Amino acid sequence: MRWPATFLCMIVVLIAGCGQTSSALEAEQLRTIDRYVAAYNARQLDDMAALMHPDIQWLSVEGAAVTLVADGKDDLVAQMRDYIASPLATVSSIEGSVADGDFIAVREKARWRGEDGAENAQSALAVYQVSDGLVRRVWYYPSSR
Repeated sequence: MRWPATFLCMIVVLIAGCGQTSSALEAEQLRTIDRYVAAYNARQLDDMAALMHPDIQWLSVEGAAVTLVADGKDDLVAQMRDYIASPLATVSSIEGSVADGDFIAVREKARWRGEDGAENAQSALAVYQVSDGLVRRVWYYPSSR
């Protein structure tokens, strides 16, 4: 499979930690993602929902397959309500980003305590599409430890 050069460059910049937003719009879109992650970490579902586009989609990317995990705000809010109530829910941080128009690619680090009390962490790449100040789509890629 041939990857488009733009995609490969985006991944290289993201992994290198050198990604910089290039415009005020991209900086505002990254702030939207930061607020969304902060609301998630605080378990403030209403604040998260306020940042979701009504037609938000959450997609999981695994190899050549893309699975639609949540379709629409009501669906994602219902799933998040159950997830954030779990004692195994994570706390996340954005550890690097690169922006291109409506799309912001981030390296997200998740931390949690296992059932044995041990701290765990993993990172994953995600691409957020932010439209009119709201999270429209999220493509989440497999995590690594």
